Amino acid sequence: MFNGRRVHPHLGRVGLLAILTLGLTAGTASAAVSHTKQSTRNVVTTEHFPDDICGPRAAWWTFVSSSHLVVTDLGDSIHVVYGETGTYSADFDDPSIPDYTSRFTDAQHFNITRGGTVVFTEQWRDFPGTIQIHEHIVFVEVDGDVRIDSDVLSVTGCP
Repeated sequence: MFNGRRVHPHLGRVGLLAILTLGLTAGTASAAVSHTKQSTRNVVTTEHFPDDICGPRAAWWTFVSSSHLVVTDLGDSIHVVYGETGTYSADFDDPSIPDYTSRFTDAQHFNITRGGTVVFTEQWRDFPGTIQIHEHIVFVEVDGDVRIDSDVLSVTGCP
């Protein structure tokens, strides 16, 4: 999913939101702890986007990413950890814009209690060419009341 700020389709958050929904609607707490793990390696995707983090600069993006997801059900809470790393190349439609390659990292954590507390944090780092992208997200909700909803995005080096 391209959200207009990133050049990387951010699929991790979509999967984690589905898990969040499952966690909040799960039945009574179980006595056994369960772990679910899923990993991917070197997944290649190519997509065209009309813009990138620096503005309307259409390009074809080829991503190679690996991810790891661990879901731990503790009975009264669910803990989710998601990490993704990868590289990508940008082939700009405008020949006057130099193509480049980049690397990124993403780390997400969810803590969900069946009692009504949700904590989500994310750290995103991306280094395309001379550009540096850093994002830090914190979201905390207690009994339906949003206590923290912070998204700090820093972008430097755009031409």
